[in-house]
Amino acid sequence: MKTIIKLFCLFIVSLGSAQEIDKSLYAFDFKMEHMPIPERTKLFSDLGYSGITLRVQSDKQRKNLKDYLNTNEFVSGKLDIPVVFFGFNFSNNIESQNKMWRKTLAALPDKTSLWVIINGDATKENTLTLLKDMAKEGQKLGKDIVIYPHDNCFIESAEDAIPYIEELNEPNLYLTFHLCHELRAGNGNRLLEVGIKAAPYLKFASISGSNTTMLENDKGNWSDAIQPLDKGDYDIKRFVTVLQKINFKGKTFLHTFGVEDEPQDHLSRSIAKWQTMVADSNQTLNKNISHILDNPESAFWDPISKTWFISNLGGEKVTLEKDAYGWITRLDENGKVISNRWIDGLDAPTGMASYQNLLYVADRGFLLEINISKGKIIRKIAIENSEFLNDVAADKDGNIYVSDTFTNTIYTLPKNKSIEVFVKNGKLEYPNGLWVDGRNLIIATWGPMTNRATFETSRKGTLMKINLKSKKIKPVGKGLPIANFDGIVKYGNYYYATDWTGGRLLKINKKGKVKQILSGFSQFADVGIDTNKGILMIPEMSKNRFIKVNLK
Repeated sequence: MKTIIKLFCLFIVSLGSAQEIDKSLYAFDFKMEHMPIPERTKLFSDLGYSGITLRVQSDKQRKNLKDYLNTNEFVSGKLDIPVVFFGFNFSNNIESQNKMWRKTLAALPDKTSLWVIINGDATKENTLTLLKDMAKEGQKLGKDIVIYPHDNCFIESAEDAIPYIEELNEPNLYLTFHLCHELRAGNGNRLLEVGIKAAPYLKFASISGSNTTMLENDKGNWSDAIQPLDKGDYDIKRFVTVLQKINFKGKTFLHTFGVEDEPQDHLSRSIAKWQTMVADSNQTLNKNISHILDNPESAFWDPISKTWFISNLGGEKVTLEKDAYGWITRLDENGKVISNRWIDGLDAPTGMASYQNLLYVADRGFLLEINISKGKIIRKIAIENSEFLNDVAADKDGNIYVSDTFTNTIYTLPKNKSIEVFVKNGKLEYPNGLWVDGRNLIIATWGPMTNRATFETSRKGTLMKINLKSKKIKPVGKGLPIANFDGIVKYGNYYYATDWTGGRLLKINKKGKVKQILSGFSQFADVGIDTNKGILMIPEMSKNRFIKVNLK
């Protein structure tokens, strides 16, 4: 057999759309005291900025806010102030500061939020009390309160702020995502992970040029952390890409603290860099399959809609977290993208199967039922006590089968009935891929797992079969250890299964005899097949691409 493979990892035409952030840019007004406020606003407007932010804490600063709002640019609506910042220091007079933030909150124009930085002798208890008081007062005035994580303050990073927002559960309490402070918190190499966690609460973000010295909290100074966007050796495009990937819809600010260059000079350079980065990042996320996909786990061909579906775990790593950052990408029969995120907001979707116009997807703790024509989830079927729902298969009568790898369980959703346990047996040795072959359910096993964190096994997996009527379990062939199997399909008289750890595609006959078809890949995941054309599609998770194999 001559096997033809195609690697889909280059630029392709995309009919779907990636996540796009607001292309407008706002700026802090640091180091501009030598310029009258009308000159500042004209400069911001002429350079293409959408507005500014400033500290508003004292009576003098509240006057500055008023002066800004009275300039032509603000009166005409060319510029805006989406938020101002206020530092609350628990080491200072509490009563006085409470009066100040209330005065500031009352002085804010419509749709302007209050950023709050918390420092001094703060504790969890007094911080919760302060944020709750601010949120309640904000609700009376129609204002949002936004936590401003800041280096060497009580709340230093976005992750530190999330527990306070979740505990208080106030509808007007939000969070901001500062590149400079995340770098100083040591999060330079895990921005997407932090962004995914913070995404439900984000209202603002700030960006600045920076050096890689900021990847460690104990190195560098503020001149390393905050520079014009065209300076510094840290790739700040990574931050822009994160904002787009997490579907950030808030306002982004240029941080200018400590920048010594003349404002007109550095502000003009920064906005030019910003506009280029946003355009380039959007182009990449829309057109490059390796960015559209993110840890693709399963490929599935639906013969009725004549489309391929690819499930994505998301998060740039193998993750099973319930983070609402997983999605399904939809492709046409030639592998071109129809929709980047056809169904999103999933946790960690894995295997798929279809029956008539319904697509069934395994997610964390749920079997999803999706109407393909409408592109909508119509049912989330909870599977209690499941730990790692993995692959899905459907028989000719519309009965659905789901593997739960960690619990050695196969669940079934009989047509027009409720989900139930089909087989639960240690003989399944961590079942992964499923395929209905006549009267049998074929199972590609991972192998007895010794470490769930690393997926290590005491021996390799094999192929098993379960009689759909008697539920008897037998090996395919002698049941010898073969591979850490992921997906399995059948074409002609042979099974084709992927070896995830070995990066191989294997051809196996009914007696269990194995032939290697492809090798040298990395993390070959759940294979799909167009049985009419003999086309396999195999996601290669670590490379964010898929391999098409023509068996004919």
